[in-house]
Amino acid sequence: MCVVKSVSVEEFESRGSIKDGDVARLRAAFQDDPDIHEDEAETLLRLNRTCPVQAPSWGGFLGDLIGDYILNQSGPEGYITAEKSDWLISRLSTDGWIANRAELDLLVAILGKARWFPLSLATFALAQVAGAAIHGFGPLRSGQGQPPVPGTIGEQDIALIRTILNAFAGDSALALTRAEAEILIAIDEAVSARPVPPAWVDLFAKAMSNVLLAEQGYAVPPRSVALRPRVSAGQPLPLDRQVAAALGFLTHDYHLPSSEERALARLERQRIEIVTGERLVTDEQGWLSARLDAEEPRSPVAAAVAAHLRRERLIGATVRDGRAA
Repeated sequence: MCVVKSVSVEEFESRGSIKDGDVARLRAAFQDDPDIHEDEAETLLRLNRTCPVQAPSWGGFLGDLIGDYILNQSGPEGYITAEKSDWLISRLSTDGWIANRAELDLLVAILGKARWFPLSLATFALAQVAGAAIHGFGPLRSGQGQPPVPGTIGEQDIALIRTILNAFAGDSALALTRAEAEILIAIDEAVSARPVPPAWVDLFAKAMSNVLLAEQGYAVPPRSVALRPRVSAGQPLPLDRQVAAALGFLTHDYHLPSSEERALARLERQRIEIVTGERLVTDEQGWLSARLDAEEPRSPVAAAVAAHLRRERLIGATVRDGRAA
């Protein structure tokens, strides 16, 4: 018999559905005994996959329970360690892919509650969105009843990417890592053959500027500031003006740090690496600047971002030479 606390869940699986009454029984059982064991967490995740008909109350209940198990049932509280990250990925995915949107939403909800989580978990979540945009498959495109359309990105995809990027950094002023930026670049190149939503131009311009200005030595703001969406004026703008509008607050949001700020930033990164058990920054310095120096961007949006930053004298060899002097 398959039991979670005092509740037999065999009936749920046999009928392939989870009712509000089932959720109420499970919730009451966990209120009486709040400790969550690994086998119970695994059973709940299995129910989520084997019961396609789900009451509206199920998603929130499952997110709370699995989030509590991952974040609070073992130390350090509020952090997802590399070990916990591996467990979560192995339970939610097969061959690197999450099965459906509900499980992706579950993952993103847990990331939003975490104080910190490993970079590998952030890139795993981003890869699910990238699969949809680049190849037309993955949890964001499954079950839609339509042929996959590679090379497309929608407003919901863009909002989800921003949510994941913001969740990874939390309140820390952390520039986008190379692993994150490479996924965004791959998406941008894949969708460049078609018109893209202004929201993508806005997010991609801010993300690439974040990496490039960090390489130039600027202190970056928290990602909630660096990647905040621009409120559109309504009328469509030419691409160069979209980029200029997206990057209008760069000189306000970024500044050259003091030696004390640099030291504190290093200590914060080291602390997070110790807690999560995974290296946070393994990037070679200046990788994106070097790429732009060596070759022109492959997409119109990336080219417009590079042109704007050079025009504003925020990147480029002359800027680096002047700062070195």
